[in-house]
Amino acid sequence: MSHPAADSSPTAPIRAIPLAAWALVVASATMVALLAHHPVMGHATTYADRMAALARLGTSAALVHGALFGVVAVLLYGVTTLALALDARRPAVAFGSICHALGCGAVGGAMLLDGFITAPLAQTALDHGWPADATTVTFNLVAISIQMLTKAGLVGMGAGMCCLSWSNARATRLLAALALPAGLGTAFAAASGLRMHTHSLVLLTSLQALWYAGAALTLWRMRGIAPGVSR
Repeated sequence: MSHPAADSSPTAPIRAIPLAAWALVVASATMVALLAHHPVMGHATTYADRMAALARLGTSAALVHGALFGVVAVLLYGVTTLALALDARRPAVAFGSICHALGCGAVGGAMLLDGFITAPLAQTALDHGWPADATTVTFNLVAISIQMLTKAGLVGMGAGMCCLSWSNARATRLLAALALPAGLGTAFAAASGLRMHTHSLVLLTSLQALWYAGAALTLWRMRGIAPGVSR
């Protein structure tokens, strides 16, 4: 007689591998494409022009960042499946999945600010005639928050990639190599003085997309192998 508890057996996560592998490949490619089409305010010289330009970006910014938020959630699902396949009870795997999840949360916070707060705030400033000096300070604080959250997110995701990749060198040999540029490299770049703008984000997320593709391939190779067991 079967029992519902059987679904929580060590081999249960293996059933999710095909979907998770495809999710990692599609979501990582989509993330790079969306960032390449990130709305840009353009050149504005006066305070009123800057506020008007930010307000005009409202719909497009919300659509792009909303889609990016969903893509990050899909990536988190794929990485969580990888952690389960590697045996999430192992300290390095558990720590890596936590770091990656915290990084996704920080990046998600930056997306919410950039996509859903900045444009409405600019429109409100125009509608209510906010003083230019106080409004400029407010938007500078928002911009700094977006930068710091994005950098913290990339550092967290990069650290998570390294921990997951190096937790089991035999099972994740490909990831161990990809983690150097995609995980360690992007983490160091984000932690440095590099400014996060469209071009730098496309470059860094393209490197991360290589790791996600490697993670998908690793998952496919681990099908039918109990978590924590390497060939």
